[in-house]
Amino acid sequence: MITREDVAKRAGVSVSAVSRAMNGRGYVAKDKKEAIYKAVEELGYRPNPLSNSLKNRQTYQLCFFGSDIYNSFYKELFNKMSDYAMDRGYTLFYFSNFSVDRVKTMLMDGMIVENDSVAEEVQALLGESFYMPIVTASYGVPVKNLKRIPYVDVDTYDAVELGLAYLKEMGHKKIAFATLYDFFHDSRLHPRHVAFGNQMKPVYGKQFRDYVIDNARNTRPAFARENFFEEGMSGADRFLEQNCGATAIICFNDEFALGMLRRFEQLNIRVPEDISILGIDGIENRKYVTPFLSSVSLNIGEQAECCVSTLLDMIEGRKVNYFNSFKPYLSEGNSVKKL
Repeated sequence: MITREDVAKRAGVSVSAVSRAMNGRGYVAKDKKEAIYKAVEELGYRPNPLSNSLKNRQTYQLCFFGSDIYNSFYKELFNKMSDYAMDRGYTLFYFSNFSVDRVKTMLMDGMIVENDSVAEEVQALLGESFYMPIVTASYGVPVKNLKRIPYVDVDTYDAVELGLAYLKEMGHKKIAFATLYDFFHDSRLHPRHVAFGNQMKPVYGKQFRDYVIDNARNTRPAFARENFFEEGMSGADRFLEQNCGATAIICFNDEFALGMLRRFEQLNIRVPEDISILGIDGIENRKYVTPFLSSVSLNIGEQAECCVSTLLDMIEGRKVNYFNSFKPYLSEGNSVKKL
C-alpha cells in the first residue's frame, strides 16, 4: 500500500509537507507542492478518508434523518439539500431508522431532522451530555423552543390561509378540509388544522364538523412511517360518505391530495369539473398526474438551502441564526375550477 512516506521520498520532501499539501492547510512552497502532486500521480496514492477524518476531526459528511422515507416531500427536500451540501464540499446521506447507539458512533459532522417534533425526540434520546450540531426543518412556529437546535420554518398555518383565500377567490363557498389525522382529538397541535378551524368555524357554525374529513383516533408518533397516498384514497371515500356538499377540498399535503385524485378517478368523479382539489407542499410529482394538482408550495428549495447553510454555520464556527422563516406561495395547476 502506498503511504505518505512513499510520496515524500519520491518528491524529496518531508512527510509533514505532504500532509499540508494534501489537506490544503499550511504553507508549502510552489515547487515542492508541484513535486508532491507529481509523485501522488505517479505512485497512484489515495489518502485514507477515515484516517484523515480522525486527524482533522471533520468528516465532511452530514446526515438527514427522515423516518418517513416514502413521503415524496421529504425525498425532494433531501435531494435539494444533498445538492447544496455537495456545492459546499460535504456529502449528505439519508438515515431513516433512528438508533441512539448508531447516531453516537456514526462518522458525521452534523444532522438535519425532518420536523421539530422529531427534533425534540432526538434531543431527548441523545441526552444533554452528547453534543452534535443539529438543525430542524419546521412547519409552523413551534410552541416549545429547543435548546441548541435552530429551526428553518415554513408556516403551514399561513399555507392553509393562502389556500382558503385562493379557493374563495375562485368562487368556492363550501370548502372541506381533508386530513389523515384525528382533527378533533389529536394531542399534537397541527397548524394546518388550527388554521382551518380558525377560518371556517365562524362560517359553518354547528355544521363545521361536517366539512372536516379526518381519520378518528389516528395520531402520529414521532418516528412513524405513513402512506399518505393510500390515506388520501380512503379520505375520498369518507368525503363521499359525509356528503357535506363542498365544492372544493383542501388537503393536508400533496400526496394525500394525489390519493384523493386517484380514488375519484376510479369512481368516475371528475376533477375539477365535479370537485376541486388543492394540496399543500408543492412537490414535483404533482405535475405527473392529470389534472396537474394545484398546491400551496412550502418553498422546498429555499428551506433545503437554509437547513444546510445553517448546519454548516454551526459546524464551521460562524454566527448562527436560530430561527429562519420562509413564506409559502400558491402554485396553480388544473385541479381547481373557477365557479
